[in-house]
Amino acid sequence: MRERGQGEIVGFVSYTVKPETQFGEIGLNAVHPDHAGQGIGTHLYRLTLERMRDQGVKAVEVSTGGDPSHAAARRAYQKVGFVAALPSVALYRAL
Repeated sequence: MRERGQGEIVGFVSYTVKPETQFGEIGLNAVHPDHAGQGIGTHLYRLTLERMRDQGVKAVEVSTGGDPSHAAARRAYQKVGFVAALPSVALYRAL
């Protein structure tokens, strides 16, 4: 999605759609730190949700960390209507 005038890329969003279940997921996404706090992430999420809706998606999932470094991401997701649904735990094992 190229929306801002000069052609400079300051953020991105990846997403997947599963038409058979009408389910979508927002994947990797970021806004360059020099442009943080300007509403760019919120704008990108709104555009992404519109595209997903146009593709027949009825529900969308996005995941992020619960630590302080992910607070800005959580706020941006909440601005476009996401709510925390279930707490989750990540388990790891060294091999």
